[in-house]
Amino acid sequence: MKNIIIATSLTLISSVSLLAQAGSSFEALDTDGNGAISLSESKALPKLMAQFKDLDTDANGELSKSEYEKFSG
Repeated sequence: MKNIIIATSLTLISSVSLLAQAGSSFEALDTDGNGAISLSESKALPKLMAQFKDLDTDANGELSKSEYEKFSG
């Protein structure tokens, strides 16, 4: 049973990571659904996190959909 739980957890974690990388959709990255991507949420996609400061043009600590659209990942 313990092995099944571990395998299921690893599969779920891998799936979420792949979804964020493959889809890279704003909605998938905005995990709390507040209409913006926080620095914490951007960690799911390392390339986005690396560009976060440059993309956050209004310096409010979040990426709006229009700011995210400038992401080159």
